Amino acid sequence: MTPTPPAHELRAILAAYETATPPEAGVPDWLRRSWNDPEGFAATLAPAHVGRGAPFKSRAGQHHDFFHDLMGRHAATERIALRTYDRARGWQTLSYRQLHDQAVRRAAAWAQQGVKPGAKVCLVFNPGPELLVSLGAALGLGACISLLPPVGRRFVARRLAALAPEHVAAEAHQAPLLGPFAKCLLATQGPPTPTIASYTYKPGEVVGLLFSPLATPAGVPVPLLAGDAWLGALVDGLLTFGLSPGEHLAAPGFHPLQHLPALLFATLLRGATYLHLEPADVEASPALLTEHPIRALGVTPALRDASLRARTSLKTVGHWFRNPEGPLDWQAWRAWVKQCGLAAVPCANVLVDAAAGGTVLCSQRRVGDVHLDAAPAPGRRWALWDFTQTGQETAGDTGLFTLLPPEGRAPSHIILTRVNEHYQYAGGREARREGRVYPAGEVTEALREAPGPALVTSVLPVPTGLAGQYRQVLLVFTEGRMPSPESSAAEIRRRLELQLGAEFFPDRVECFPLHARRTEGQLNEAWCHAQYLTGSLKHKASDPLFQSLTALRGHVLSPGY
Repeated sequence: MTPTPPAHELRAILAAYETATPPEAGVPDWLRRSWNDPEGFAATLAPAHVGRGAPFKSRAGQHHDFFHDLMGRHAATERIALRTYDRARGWQTLSYRQLHDQAVRRAAAWAQQGVKPGAKVCLVFNPGPELLVSLGAALGLGACISLLPPVGRRFVARRLAALAPEHVAAEAHQAPLLGPFAKCLLATQGPPTPTIASYTYKPGEVVGLLFSPLATPAGVPVPLLAGDAWLGALVDGLLTFGLSPGEHLAAPGFHPLQHLPALLFATLLRGATYLHLEPADVEASPALLTEHPIRALGVTPALRDASLRARTSLKTVGHWFRNPEGPLDWQAWRAWVKQCGLAAVPCANVLVDAAAGGTVLCSQRRVGDVHLDAAPAPGRRWALWDFTQTGQETAGDTGLFTLLPPEGRAPSHIILTRVNEHYQYAGGREARREGRVYPAGEVTEALREAPGPALVTSVLPVPTGLAGQYRQVLLVFTEGRMPSPESSAAEIRRRLELQLGAEFFPDRVECFPLHARRTEGQLNEAWCHAQYLTGSLKHKASDPLFQSLTALRGHVLSPGY
């Protein structure tokens, strides 16, 4: 094994990020050594995290007290842990002192209700103070946490059934979403003088079961080990996002199930502030991004376009980052950098998988144009496998980026390539939405079984021409009936929002008054897709002969014929 980098190299590592000038020779030696010795690398970073503040209780490779190190050791300060925006009340804050006190009270209340170390506790909240306080309470008690946004009924029900949690934390008005798990709902009222002895996790202990949108099959929780969560927070807080105590990290529109709790862990471990903005609020008022200086800003294509339209100056941003799995519209990114005053502001590509503990691919920050560089994150053991999925390493310079050990992880989908000792993101193994799985099966099932007329549907991903961007086309077969309000795009949107959530609405809906082919009683998806891509469905829908055949088939299949 490669020896641990000596402690004096820490200054060189920090300087490499702060100077925003990646080495021309490719991957630096310290990064290669970190891949071989994650525990030693974490031990090197820990002193820089602590600085002059309260010491960690955690020790890399030995034990991890998340509650103390994320919240407890900052409780005596006046720093802000969370800053959120509410349209009615404006900016709201939660200090570390408030977070610690409220989390202790909630943990004491939950302990009285039977929450014990290792118990599965599902936190059904949107990002905000309630989620953060409940997260602290669960970590303090040594629970195994899961995060679930309160969106569609079927979405929540399927994932709760897969998780089977002993306890659920949610706001009272969300109880109807919980179905049979409403009886597991935790109360928040605790004793008047609460105290807890925060729990210490072992590195191999499961601290979370997370519903990662990067994993397939969708809806199956992925275990997060305490050691991975700790290492990710160390590396991301200090290096990836370069946070100092009191500075802001913001990532409006970044998918919560992909990025939380990793971004929260990284922020809190540094004693920094997580700034949360809803995408709709940024769309309505991009100037919100300028009201507080932001050290690290995550930028989605939607945020880019909104701030570009508003000509918002973002010169107070310390550095910004994008997800390399998002669509790469070079022209739009370059126009945004120039228009919003970011030409001299460092940028990076950062791919986060919270189920793996945090950032898995990242580039060092650099000033200049948007780029494709994305090396494996510091402190990650990994391999570049070939496309047979047998675990064989690639013989060339392109393969599937795979975290090691692979057991307990979702199959890799990221294609990584080496170019002159530089690593670049080269796309995904299959069609996805910015790396996230589009659960076509859940969509078609919801439209077939949800209240209302049953719809025969199939989902087809179609490339748009932009690297990494696909449109999900929903094919609707009305089986001889002309398209009706029940099969309209607006009605399908309403049904999907109710059952799954707004993000699952397809990019395009195509209705055909035809019968779909079935094989042994099951919809023949390949036939549906081939017929659409060749234009056969459109031709048959307008051809009098096929219209007559469709009507005849309808009569034959109708009850009582």
